Amino acid sequence: MNSRRLARLMDIICDVKTHPRRNPEDMCRRLAISRRQFYKDRDALLAMGFGFHFSRRRGGFVLDKELTFNVSGLSLADLFALVLAVRELTRLNDFALAMGALAGLRTLVAQLPESVRPLFNDAVDGVVVADGFGCDPTVLSALEQAVNEARRVVLVLEGEGPEQRVDVDPIRLILREGTLFLQAQGLEAEGEGLVALNRVRRVIATPFFSPRGPENKPGTQDRR
Repeated sequence: MNSRRLARLMDIICDVKTHPRRNPEDMCRRLAISRRQFYKDRDALLAMGFGFHFSRRRGGFVLDKELTFNVSGLSLADLFALVLAVRELTRLNDFALAMGALAGLRTLVAQLPESVRPLFNDAVDGVVVADGFGCDPTVLSALEQAVNEARRVVLVLEGEGPEQRVDVDPIRLILREGTLFLQAQGLEAEGEGLVALNRVRRVIATPFFSPRGPENKPGTQDRR
């Protein structure tokens, strides 16, 4: 699910709950979508546990049900808001804060009912990691593990020519201006270098480990 669709579903939930006197035409006009798309979004929300309909007798939207979870009593609207809020953290330069929020969100999603868990897993990967950090979720996960284990990896990089492979010793992940970089030995001929994770297509683990000094141990991610 892309971030625009997620934001629109969140808008619909908020409108139904806070401005129930609006009608479908008003909603479509405000969201700049067709009536057909509106009903597709309504069906998607119903599948997630948020049901509503328009009542001509009452002159507005009526909330039929809203799925809540045993996880701290959070509602569907709360979870959508959390996903979007964590994405906003990726635009800061505080890697530890953004990754801590992402880890907490993943823990929360893991406790959701099976009926909605895959959707929110996709939302976290698509909205927070792919849209927010601008990188492949599997690449981020593999590099986090490599940094923590001090494990040498092979980076498969995108380029204009043939596939480029580079053997590196990961040092840390750095968040700058909303873009994630890997700092590693082997990226430059003279030593350490940086590569943006959005250039990395695949990470191949090796059985080799690299010694690190105290200044290069995990947990010293750059917050600039």
